[in-house]
Amino acid sequence: MMEIEDHRKLRIGAILPHVLLFGGVRRYVELGNEFTARGHSFAIYTPEGCGPDWFEFRGESRRLSSIGEPHHDVMMCGSPELLEHLERARAGMKVFYLQLEGITGEREIVGSGRYRIMTNSTGLARRVRKLYGIEALDGRGGVNTGLFRPVPGGGRARSGTFRILCYGRMSRPRKGTRFVIDAARWMSKRGYDVELQLFDAVRPGEPDPRMGFDPGIPYRYYLNLPQSSMASMYGGADVFVSAEHRAGWSNTAAEAAACGLPIICTRSGTEDFAVDGVSAIVVSGRYSNFLRKPMVKIYEDPDLAGRLRAEARNRIMEFTWERVVDRMERIFRENKPAG
Repeated sequence: MMEIEDHRKLRIGAILPHVLLFGGVRRYVELGNEFTARGHSFAIYTPEGCGPDWFEFRGESRRLSSIGEPHHDVMMCGSPELLEHLERARAGMKVFYLQLEGITGEREIVGSGRYRIMTNSTGLARRVRKLYGIEALDGRGGVNTGLFRPVPGGGRARSGTFRILCYGRMSRPRKGTRFVIDAARWMSKRGYDVELQLFDAVRPGEPDPRMGFDPGIPYRYYLNLPQSSMASMYGGADVFVSAEHRAGWSNTAAEAAACGLPIICTRSGTEDFAVDGVSAIVVSGRYSNFLRKPMVKIYEDPDLAGRLRAEARNRIMEFTWERVVDRMERIFRENKPAG
């Protein structure tokens, strides 16, 4: 029997605390753009009702105060502090999009039965299944492979400075930045020619993280780069190192993979695309002593680095925003009332 293609258009909303440049916000902006490109409507609700100024958003931007007015087929929220607004929304399907392990009130939110639970990674889906006996909706991924892509001239020559890139947010210990810094310093002290490269974006009014920062080795710190420059930043490095803990989906590791970098990482937030020895070197612990040997290995073996580069890019293609929306669109349509 021939399957009939479903052309029903969806009305989707997402509740956010703000639209500043952070991974959780990017997720909804990218999803909104892809859903809108397919003819669906997608609205982001924030207290101010403004759209992002760091990236083009093709959906609608509305104030949270208006959330009880229009009806949506799906309303999503991933912020525990905004649940009261999810409650007020008029929606056929209310989704709590779990994007981080151990959030405030996780047990109550997931176990309440008031929302469908969606997760952004296989690791979080397994956690929800194990702890709460719930099969989460598939919201795994994603990454913009048009924006994050290999650049000409990327890749280290067999000699020359070894450039180690990591996310620079020192104020968030679960990111593990200090362990990467310690491992890079260890290499430098043993005579390896290394440069530490870090990147971050800060909110208006936040202190400049570069002030007083001194790792004791040559380094470069990128701050508030425009999105158009991110691929060049990744392409200017020789390895990306992530020592995250309690992550859902690691945006930075996914971006590095899309840019064709060899990756050293923990399993946290990466297991959907990082396969040890194939598309990454996956370490069993997040401390600096677990990172040293893999970093030296990639330093000394450019051929290994080349193989990891190619397979990282290959595997991340399963998690583009287009693929993520393919899965979400199917889920939302299956739950949309007819008519």
